[in-house]
Amino acid sequence: MTRRSFAVPVVLCAGIAGLAVAMAAAPVAAQDFPNRPVRMVVPFGAGGVSDIIGRTLAGRMQESLGQPIIVDNRGGAGGSIGSDIVAKAQPDGHTLLLGSNGTHAIVPYLYRKLPYDPLKDFTPIGMVAITPTVLAVNPELPVKSVKELLAYAKAKPGALSFASSGIGSTSHLAGEMLGAMGGVTLTHVPYKSASAAYPDVFGGRVPMIFDSVLSMTAHLKAGKLRPLAVTTPKRVGSLPDLPTMAEAGLPGYAITLWIAMFGPAGMPPAITARLNKEVNRVLTLPEVRDQMAAQGSEVTPGTPADLLAAVKTDLKRMGEIVKAAKIQPE
Repeated sequence: MTRRSFAVPVVLCAGIAGLAVAMAAAPVAAQDFPNRPVRMVVPFGAGGVSDIIGRTLAGRMQESLGQPIIVDNRGGAGGSIGSDIVAKAQPDGHTLLLGSNGTHAIVPYLYRKLPYDPLKDFTPIGMVAITPTVLAVNPELPVKSVKELLAYAKAKPGALSFASSGIGSTSHLAGEMLGAMGGVTLTHVPYKSASAAYPDVFGGRVPMIFDSVLSMTAHLKAGKLRPLAVTTPKRVGSLPDLPTMAEAGLPGYAITLWIAMFGPAGMPPAITARLNKEVNRVLTLPEVRDQMAAQGSEVTPGTPADLLAAVKTDLKRMGEIVKAAKIQPE
């Protein structure tokens, strides 16, 4: 009986060898992480809530990771520009995104051709914080409550405009909800960031703004803005006298901004776990927790699974809100 020999194709051998090397190298790569500076993309401009929280995280996390964490502000298009950068980055943990429900649950309904999928193109790392949004106006605007604001808007249809940190941001959607639920026409004026909008709001050129308590606090204390209400279901501890939008005359009105950390899809589980551990460690530091609480934010440590569940829940909820507000995708 003739013995038959089978030659294994060279390409197949090379592929098997490459796979073996990759599998052997994977645990080492995870153990050595990080081996160079980490880039944290904040998909909004400097000075906003995401930027403030991102820099707090970066400063604390790099102490234990042993590598610098560079905050890279890439604002525009409701946060989708910066988010897409991370979605297309190498999934080695050295490029991270400080996303939000704006980038992962609102923007998908505002653009017909979003360059990324909020679920498929990212690795959830962990929730970071929940922060309320405040409706404030230029002090020269002759209104001191939400009811007076709506009456003013009805008396002058189309005359009122509001600033936001960009199309698709929570502040944008908050304004659209106010117009829809209040039965008034408001003109949306998007900026690359909330900080970029403030000069026009202070000057009265855009008399209204929705922004986070975290980035608005200093302006409120300086008397540059008059707060009318918070958008959360409950009052905020740092502004106990400020009513919720529901209390101010719009029952059922509620929208909250959450901030979370993501990586590109396909990140090794060991690196994801390491980053989640570091995020949660920072969030449990008393000084970090107290600092955020004083500015209106609540730290929300959790697991990657918790974050994934939050994204799925908000995708459904925000879709319903966008539809109710009759916002047409671009």
